[in-house]
Amino acid sequence: MDYEQFEREYVAAWEGLQAGRLTDLAAAQTRLSESAAKLEREIERRSAERLIGELEDAVQPPPPDQSPEMTEALRMLMTADFKTGAKEERLAALAAARRQIWAIADRAGKDSEKIRGLSRGLETSENMLTDPMPWDEPPPPAGA
Repeated sequence: MDYEQFEREYVAAWEGLQAGRLTDLAAAQTRLSESAAKLEREIERRSAERLIGELEDAVQPPPPDQSPEMTEALRMLMTADFKTGAKEERLAALAAARRQIWAIADRAGKDSEKIRGLSRGLETSENMLTDPMPWDEPPPPAGA
């Protein structure tokens, strides 16, 4: 299993728990743990297990001091798909999410700057697509 497939399963479980379509948190975590065990790289398995632990947050009400706008922005980030599609499609999805976050922040009250700050992760993802790290590059062909 690749990590992107795991992430799709995780987001589906998160959305199902949030919407009430899934009600058994333990069963969802067990299913995801089984998928995580199939990941090839240790670092991916650790990341997956961390996410599985955070799945409990999906069934918790937002903190009482969290604004509806922050809840909306966080939900949008959690459910958006930035992993599939061609590079240009992914960049467009990231740009659209950034505009949406800023629009939410524009109508938010005291936490508008915190909401805008959520777009920093999107910027990092955009940068990695347009200027990948050297270790993300495929190795040169043998004998080149």
